[in-house]
Parts: sequence; structure tokens; C-alpha cells
Amino acid sequence: MAPRRRDHPRLAVAVSRQWQRVVDAVDALPAAAFVAPSRLPGWTTADLIAHLARSVTALMEGLAAPPPATVGPTAVDYLTGVPGVADQIADRARRESAGRTPDALRDRLRSDVRSVAVSLADEPDLDRLVATRAGGMRLGDYLVTRAVEGVVHGLDLGVEPDRDATAIVVRTLTGLLAERQPGHSVEVRVPPYAAVQAVAGPRHTRGTPPNIVEADPVAFLEVATGRVDWADLVATGKIRASGSRADLSDYLPLL
Repeated sequence: MAPRRRDHPRLAVAVSRQWQRVVDAVDALPAAAFVAPSRLPGWTTADLIAHLARSVTALMEGLAAPPPATVGPTAVDYLTGVPGVADQIADRARRESAGRTPDALRDRLRSDVRSVAVSLADEPDLDRLVATRAGGMRLGDYLVTRAVEGVVHGLDLGVEPDRDATAIVVRTLTGLLAERQPGHSVEVRVPPYAAVQAVAGPRHTRGTPPNIVEADPVAFLEVATGRVDWADLVATGKIRASGSRADLSDYLPLL
């Protein structure tokens, strides 16, 4: 199990704010947009919104249920397991969107986000355990996974992410990259939120690192989650890579 990172001081507030941005964006969508393809291959926008609603419902149910007896995965463990259940997640999203009107999907998402915001409003105990599909998790870790969902799928809907939520997700995903590709030969910078060393090879000890990757926050999130190709973002200058080991395309996407 990966070691736990210190919780962001505004984690609960950031999650609530990010999800409210998603609600506002979904409320503004015309009904015709719900049947249109989303950025996720094989998913309609309605499927994506149903999945988002399910993500918030799961948090709401976890907060309401009795705490599990034992702690299970961390946020990184949980996110690492997502690709292995991607087909099941997609199938459930399609089932939950089937036959539901745009208004019904909007209402469910709005109601659950409001309920979660109320539950998180009074500085919740981030060390308490909540039930998840992967087992008992610290609330702090589970909120990180909800931040990832809200930011990444918010971007799928064209939502500009909340600053604190962006910081949380960038730090989570750069940490995941460093964990999967341990080493010190490449410095990965996503200013102003994160800088990590990764990739096996010669260790840099002084002066300017010979291999540097610097990315805009949204560009990093897009490439880390497979929404945009590495080469396309390098070509546009949203990712700047220098050095013989600075091509990270073999290690991406992370999710």
C-alpha cells in the first residue's frame, strides 16, 4: 500500500466547489447535448453525467453509512485500480442514463451534490473511514478520488476547474507518475502546483536538471488521463520537454 500524503488543507471545500461547477455546467447544457457523444469513446454526454451522479451518490452513501471496521486502499491504490474495472463502470453509466430525461439527470446530480456539500461543510474528520466499492477508505483519501472525478470529467464537459481542486489532482497524478516510474533522471514540473522527480536513470544532484518536463496544469491533466496525446501538447507548447529522457509518452496515460 502506498504511503499516505498529507491532506490538502482545503480538501473538503475544494471538492464541494468543484462539484458545484460541474452542476452549474450540466444545468446549462441544452437537452440535445445529452444524446451527443462525449469525449469518452462510446459514451454519450448523458452517460457521463450519469457516471458523475453515481460518483457523488457513492460519496453520499459512504458518509451516511456506519464506518467500516478496517481501512483498505489509499487514493492512489483506488485510482490505480480504475482501469481494471473501466468496462463495468461504462456499462453501469449506460444503464443509469438509459430512459432518464435530461431534467432527471440534472436533478439527481444537483440534489446529491447539495447533500454532500452539507455533509462536508463543518470541517469533517478526514481520518474517519467510509465505505467504498474498494473497501474502507479514509475520508481524506476518498475525497481525493472525488476531486479527480470532478476535475477530470469536469474538463470533459468544458468546466474550468477550481484552483484548489486542480492543485489536489495535479499533486495526486504527479505523485502517481513518480510512484509508477521511480527515479531521479527527469524533473516533472507543473507550476505552481507540483514538481517531482521520476524515471530511472542517472541521478541529478546539482545545477539545472538535464531532463525537464514542464506542463500547464490542464495540459498535464489532459495527457495524464489520455484525453490528448503527448506529441500534440508538445507541438502546441503546452508541454515543454528538454533532454534525452524527457519524453514521457511511454508512461502515459496514468488513468
